[in-house]
Amino acid sequence: MKAYELGLIEARSEISAGRLSAGELVQSCLARATAVEPVVGAFAWLDPEAVLSALAPTTAGPLAGIPVGVKDIIATAGIPTEMGSAAYKGHVPAQSAWVVEALAKAGAVVLGKTVTTEFAWRHPGKTRNPWNPDHTPGGSSSGSAAAVACGSVAAALGTQTLGSIVRPAAFCGVVGFKPSFGTIPRTGVHPFAPSLDHLGVFTRNVSDAAFFCSQLFGQDGVDFPNFAAPQPAWPLAALARPPRIALVHTAAWDRVSAQQQALVESTARQLEAAGAQVTIEVLPPAFDKLWKVAQFLADAEGAFANQDVASQKPLLVSEPTQAMVQSGRTISALVYLQAKADQAHLARLFDSFSSSFDAVLTAPALGEAPQGLANTGDAALCTPFTLVGAPAITLPAARTANGLPLGIQLVGRWSRDQQLLNVALWVEQQLAYKPGFPMSLVDQ
Repeated sequence: MKAYELGLIEARSEISAGRLSAGELVQSCLARATAVEPVVGAFAWLDPEAVLSALAPTTAGPLAGIPVGVKDIIATAGIPTEMGSAAYKGHVPAQSAWVVEALAKAGAVVLGKTVTTEFAWRHPGKTRNPWNPDHTPGGSSSGSAAAVACGSVAAALGTQTLGSIVRPAAFCGVVGFKPSFGTIPRTGVHPFAPSLDHLGVFTRNVSDAAFFCSQLFGQDGVDFPNFAAPQPAWPLAALARPPRIALVHTAAWDRVSAQQQALVESTARQLEAAGAQVTIEVLPPAFDKLWKVAQFLADAEGAFANQDVASQKPLLVSEPTQAMVQSGRTISALVYLQAKADQAHLARLFDSFSSSFDAVLTAPALGEAPQGLANTGDAALCTPFTLVGAPAITLPAARTANGLPLGIQLVGRWSRDQQLLNVALWVEQQLAYKPGFPMSLVDQ
């Protein structure tokens, strides 16, 4: 096994045991990233010389020597942070985001900045799906998902405002974990819609996601100062009993592909055979309006966050961003405040609905990654759980007839991140699915 193929915890163990040095791991990942970059285009900034020159001769900390990718809307001091936009070309922050400083304290190495759609909205970047470059990797955290899928990094940071972690993780065949709203401070992250924006992670298995997040959960007194953050989700624990799982088909289920529907339903049967208590549930009728509520919040807050750059540099800002700003400007204060009230009501309603279960099982996307790079797919299956701030994780579970990944999505109650991850680990063990690396890139 080559060093870049190691998962986060595996690599950490090899370094701790002295069988692998941090420098060797970083060099292996840099070589891999450099080799596959012309095909995949996962990085907005990748400078091997700069990374190696900054590599400390000795490393300490829980993530000592682990190379990670950082989405390019997350500020990195001394390293370009261009938001996926020509309007920020050459922008180099003086101060890193809180989450990047947390990575540095844990000993992690920023291998590169990963591609994002412009301002984490709908204008795609250059990244292609590692399993088939004619298909989208998803978005907006496209580069982070692709980089982990390729083996360029064992872990990466992403953000989700509607479906920007869960969906690209499903499209690229990796684990994508969006913790509960408020668990990872967003200070230093370019805002899109503060009512919806979440930070999260991409890894190649559930344990890696839990351990990675255990170094990132916290409060900074600036972002979410009034939230009681969940405890770090580590170590994971074996379940005392098989989980109670709600199989939920949202109102978007009739748009889900036959292959994706079959995977979710066969997964439910497999988990039931392993002892899980699976019941088919329907979200209360109040959830039928959730997509409109999320759209009002995204447009209004996205317009507020991006209107200055859109008006000051109109020729450098994409049409999707301009359209979003124009749409957001038409939303009245009363409509916006009603959307905020609806969000709070739906969050309470979902917490009550999910209190009888250990996790909700549903699809993470409408199906396999769509062909073409003009858009990054539909967030319909992720938006409900982003709106209510619930923790959500997608696990790779199959490949389609076209050889593209398919996943499943598990959702928990707000602040019950560790419970969700414990269930996800159990599900991962039952599925025993090993996605491997894209065959077209094996020899790169």
